[in-house]
Amino acid sequence: MAAAVVSHDTVADPEHGMPPWVLLVFEDADQRQAAQEEWESAGFNVEVASSDVDAAGFLAVMTPSLIVVDGAVYRPDRR
Repeated sequence: MAAAVVSHDTVADPEHGMPPWVLLVFEDADQRQAAQEEWESAGFNVEVASSDVDAAGFLAVMTPSLIVVDGAVYRPDRR
């Protein structure tokens, strides 16, 4: 997984004085943890989900600035 190359200055939200929220959706626990650490070290507030169902639960109560979905989670033909 490629590390995010983002400085804290590019993340700051000058209008609200706080970093944006990112929702990370990764099935693999190790990848989820690594991604969370990378995004947090870049200055983002992070929520993590392990499935599309978990992500939908987060989306019911928050609106993230960005959603990052692992390819293993995104399966549009899955029912």
